[in-house]
Amino acid sequence: MIAVDLTKAYKDIPFSGSAVKHIAQFVCKKEKIIHAELSFVFVNDKTIRAINKKYLHHDYVTDVITFSFEPKAISAEIYINTQQAKRQSKENHVTVKNEITRLVVHGTLHAIGYTDTTMVAQKKMNLIQERYISELSLQEKKKEKNARKNS
Repeated sequence: MIAVDLTKAYKDIPFSGSAVKHIAQFVCKKEKIIHAELSFVFVNDKTIRAINKKYLHHDYVTDVITFSFEPKAISAEIYINTQQAKRQSKENHVTVKNEITRLVVHGTLHAIGYTDTTMVAQKKMNLIQERYISELSLQEKKKEKNARKNS
């Protein structure tokens, strides 16, 4: 079972727990993961900077931080900075929803064990991440098309 929950410590983004759950479960299914516990927390710049400084010794704002708790099981807490997501959505010319989706996918991949600490690992992770985002986007478009068709 893939257990996913969302806490909105910073509530500026209308993104539901069910959407986060769907995305995380989609990634786990694609990665052939059958058991995971993922806890997502939406935070702001101030909070993520404090977390980054305290636990990773980096004194800057970032978009996502994943803490894995068990080396042999997938159990993680994933912090997503919604203020940074808004800025990145403008920079990348995508919707905030698309950027949050990207960060949920990215955080989930980290929880599974992917890293982006080297150029090779980053490239591999990026390719997988963008493929999943494309597939999720196609799912969403089909869902919207069916909803229009049925109304």
